[in-house]
Amino acid sequence: MEANKASFSLQGYKFTKINLDLEDIPSNVTFSLDFNPSGEYIKKENTYNLNFVFQASFDANSGRRIAVDVHCKAEFKFNESLNFEDIPSFFYPNSIAIVFPYIRSLVSTLTLQANTKPMILPTINLFPLQSILKEHTVLK
Repeated sequence: MEANKASFSLQGYKFTKINLDLEDIPSNVTFSLDFNPSGEYIKKENTYNLNFVFQASFDANSGRRIAVDVHCKAEFKFNESLNFEDIPSFFYPNSIAIVFPYIRSLVSTLTLQANTKPMILPTINLFPLQSILKEHTVLK
C-alpha cells in the first residue's frame, strides 16, 4: 500500500530580523519567552506564509527588556487547491512545530557565538499557539 502524501510541505524559510541585546544581563535572570505567529494564505498559489516571531525578555531596572528578537518567515505549499475555510486544522500546530526547531537552533548558535552564556530553548508545547495562528491568518 502506498503511503499518502502530506497535504502540505515546507518550501523554505528565512530569518528576516534578528536582534540580540546581550549586554549587562544578570547571571541569574529568568527570561520570559514569547511567541507570536501569524500567516497569510495565498489561494491562487496554494501557499501559506507563516510569520513566526520569538522574543526572550526579562525585567530590568529600566523596565521590560528584550534580549533576543527573531522573526522567521516560512512558506508552505498545499498539494491541492483549498478554500480558506478548508485549511486542515492539523496544519496550524504542525506548521509551527516544523519551524520552531530552526528558531531554537538559531538562538542557541547565535548566543553561543556571541561568547555569552548560550540560550538553549527548552522543548516547548506550542500546541496552544494554533488558535492564535488561526485567528491571525488572512486570505490574500
